[in-house]
Amino acid sequence: MKRIPALAVALILCFCTMGMAWSESDQQKPLGHLTKLGVDEETLNAQIRDTNAFMDIPFSEYQYFDTLSSMILALNTGVIDGFITNEYTYEFIRSREDLYSTFSTDPDHEYSYGFSMLLREADQELCSRISAIISRMKEDGTMDALKRQYVDQCIEGQEPVAIEPAHFDQAPTLKVALTGDIPPMDYFNADGTPAGFNTALITEIGKQLEMNVQFISIDSGARAVSLASGDSDIVFWTEAANYYNWDNADQEDQPENTVMTEIYLPSEIRLVVLKDFPGADQ
Repeated sequence: MKRIPALAVALILCFCTMGMAWSESDQQKPLGHLTKLGVDEETLNAQIRDTNAFMDIPFSEYQYFDTLSSMILALNTGVIDGFITNEYTYEFIRSREDLYSTFSTDPDHEYSYGFSMLLREADQELCSRISAIISRMKEDGTMDALKRQYVDQCIEGQEPVAIEPAHFDQAPTLKVALTGDIPPMDYFNADGTPAGFNTALITEIGKQLEMNVQFISIDSGARAVSLASGDSDIVFWTEAANYYNWDNADQEDQPENTVMTEIYLPSEIRLVVLKDFPGADQ
């Protein structure tokens, strides 16, 4: 099973406290970002810069990482100045060890992250059915209830209950890829069992579709390849978009031959730095 983010973070933090921390330098260092294989880095760089969220933050380039743990290690050891993530993952990391802060961006920027799922183009009908279920879950309060249990409470320090998908005899199986690199959204418990918000969400969707759900563990950078090869049927994705108009999401970094579900949860963008980084929020 995939490495455990909470444990990996703890080990890295112990490593950091033994003297490895950011040190001031006149040389700009890159910002970290999780890899999105299937999209070239030039396109990714342009897509990220086009959000205009980080126009006034000094950096030389982006450096891409396959795992959250390797990206945190790079921050702790001064390889990068910071990394970009969503508000929930930032709050999760900070709640486990108070070594981190954020670097303020333009408060008037209109871009946020939107969590969604990617499927193969050939599965457009299934994608539409999932989007319809997402819409109903938003309307009936199910989405908010899942967020309270699997995001808010996890950030507060609770370990969520492991997810056991329902089983339907002779029903088709959805192979759902998990990375563990976006806690508490995409998350594994300390014993390696899937337990994040995304697992709870897709388990509920599987019940409504009357389809079995099988979780598989992959690195973040392998999501597009896993989907294209058929190793997985669904991967979780994020898009940068106008918070008030998700229909106009910038999809330059969406892999070819894929379709995207409706956005199921929005999140503000965070640039995570060490607390002693010059200009870090207090």
